[in-house]
Amino acid sequence: MPRTKRQLAQHLHAQLAFTLIELMIVLVIVAIVALIAIPNYGPMMQASRETSTSNEMLGALRIARSEAVSRRIGVTMCASNDQSTCSGTWANGAVVRATDGTVIRVIPPVDGVSISGNGISFRSDGTSAGGTLTVGTKSVTVNSIGHARVN
Repeated sequence: MPRTKRQLAQHLHAQLAFTLIELMIVLVIVAIVALIAIPNYGPMMQASRETSTSNEMLGALRIARSEAVSRRIGVTMCASNDQSTCSGTWANGAVVRATDGTVIRVIPPVDGVSISGNGISFRSDGTSAGGTLTVGTKSVTVNSIGHARVN
């Protein structure tokens, strides 16, 4: 028995909607997936902050070395309370500054990531006495020839 256009339209319209039971099943599945994923979110965010901060420190050290060579002057990256001198703790931020006092780069403080270590200096030829900054569970190391890397 052929259907009229109106009957076909009503049939198609009825098929486009979700039933309450289908909606409830989808909500239960979404809730279960959320319960599995949410506990892993905190450690994942912490690891992301540590990676981001260690990469920022690595970039600042590479800029410090580059500036030391191009300006032919010593450059240091160190903890700074006032964003201009080498004093204070890493929790308050850091600064890249030349030995003549010129501030090259300011690194703002990062919440939730602990940073420790001494300041790292580069000579005018790009070499360094070396050093290590610990950024959470990662470390940023500079060797004697001035090469910096994240471990």
